[in-house]
Amino acid sequence: MLTLSTQRAKTRARQRARPAFAPLHLTAEYVVPEPSDEAPFEPPPVDDIFGLAECEDEEPVFVTEAADEAPFDPPEFEDEPVFTAPSAHVEPPMEQPKPPPKPERPPTRDRPLPAISIYASWDRPETEALLRELAADPRLARAACEIARGGLDAAAARAQTAAIDLFVLGTTLDGAAMLSALDRLRSAAPKACIVILGAVNDIALLRDLAARGVSDYIVPPAKAADVARSLCSLFADVDGAKTIAVIGARGGVGASTIARNVAWSIAERQQQRTTLVDLDFSFGSAATSFRQDPKLSASDVIEATDAEEALTNALIHPTPKLQLLSAPTKTATLEIDHAKFDTLISNVRRTASFVVLDLPHAWEPWIRTALREADEVILVACPDLASLRNADNILKLLRSERDKPSAPMVVVSMSGLPKRPEIPMKDFAEALRVKPEATFVFEPELFAAAEADGQMIYEAMPDAKAALQLDLLASVLTGHEPMARPAPRSVEAPQSLPSLELVTPIPAERPRRKQRPTRTGFVALQEPPPSMKRSSGLVRTLAAVATLVAVSVWYVGQHQETVSTPEAAGAFSA
Repeated sequence: MLTLSTQRAKTRARQRARPAFAPLHLTAEYVVPEPSDEAPFEPPPVDDIFGLAECEDEEPVFVTEAADEAPFDPPEFEDEPVFTAPSAHVEPPMEQPKPPPKPERPPTRDRPLPAISIYASWDRPETEALLRELAADPRLARAACEIARGGLDAAAARAQTAAIDLFVLGTTLDGAAMLSALDRLRSAAPKACIVILGAVNDIALLRDLAARGVSDYIVPPAKAADVARSLCSLFADVDGAKTIAVIGARGGVGASTIARNVAWSIAERQQQRTTLVDLDFSFGSAATSFRQDPKLSASDVIEATDAEEALTNALIHPTPKLQLLSAPTKTATLEIDHAKFDTLISNVRRTASFVVLDLPHAWEPWIRTALREADEVILVACPDLASLRNADNILKLLRSERDKPSAPMVVVSMSGLPKRPEIPMKDFAEALRVKPEATFVFEPELFAAAEADGQMIYEAMPDAKAALQLDLLASVLTGHEPMARPAPRSVEAPQSLPSLELVTPIPAERPRRKQRPTRTGFVALQEPPPSMKRSSGLVRTLAAVATLVAVSVWYVGQHQETVSTPEAAGAFSA
């Protein structure tokens, strides 16, 4: 960099080389020279290119305010700057990477209605066609829909005889007549939802209907799809099913067998829509017991993107009222995301009025949550020391964590097992501080025969004591009494499983036939087979004659012995 004195000399030389009329970029005052006859300006010699020789003799053409310093002349672009102002180094902005395009979301679909009861009534022919189309909508597949004629008056009469969750009513009434009929309906069904298909669009009427708790009022022209969308929005967050969780105090106590039979009894004996969920992801066999071959399992529903659609496709129907969500056919882990499990149970609770959870004998966080949040808990135990210890620990934990009004139930299974020391039932109940709700005697022939035939205990032997106890246990859980006997169902083994038949070893010379299950339980209530009916009279007669002959012979022998003794002879002679 040049020194300050050299730079000043260079600046003066540049000023001399400028013409007189050149503008000066100075802040100091200057004097414009008057025109003269002097010779024009000549450039300095080569050896004195900076004009230093004339700097001392020449009068300054201008006067500046600062006498000691030469005026500042900003350097030109080709000169090196004397002073450089500090400036922050600003880097050019980096190009931000463009975010990946967001995937297109599938269009949102209405959540199907839960398993509720719907009563639809009409008093106009065009409304009947609309209600028929509405009942066929797939979003109402889980609901039980009843369609009748009569409008508001018929709905008020029906509400007095049955519990209805939703009324869809088409009416031609208006004004005071409609409000009066609506008051009668509301008094008969205070908690039911009401949707009215009316013909008058009046704001005053809408206010009166809202004051009486009417959920929606639809005026024509209305389509069945629009009405279905309105109903789905009313029950979008409703999952009012009662959940029953069944777990064993230890492995091999028959908890899964009791869960399946209780679910079947609620569905077929009480005619209540029931869903059985096999949550034993490692060794669940509910589908095998019902002779079903499902395509999807509970684990597939948990991992599915569209949980509602996957659940609909995974549910199978062993009986008309019973639905089954099976465990995986291959052994899987019990590690399940807690949020996904909550979503599964919430969706399953919308499929039926009662949900039975067959829980494995494990202590994963989701199993503990299921036991804590279930409406009813059945703990199955054997009268042995291991079951007593585990049952006591589980009951203590559930009593401290559950906020449900109902206490966990205890069911004793496999009582009276031969050659096994058992804890007396009185001591067992005192140790647990709860009386067992039911006690199932060890009957291997009955349970094994039912399992081999793909039947429940009631189907295999309706009059057995175990079948009657299962019906009683289901009634205690639901509050409904058993109805008429269900129609017999044909059980076929799935193609992936061989046909099972219970056979016992028999001699080679005798013809081989299917083993008939042993008749146990209440013998007095059992109906004997036809062959026994024909021979029962003859057998009883022969038995009576043989007994009479034996008593006669014994009496005669005793009498002869008495007469033959001397003491007896003396007594008779006297």
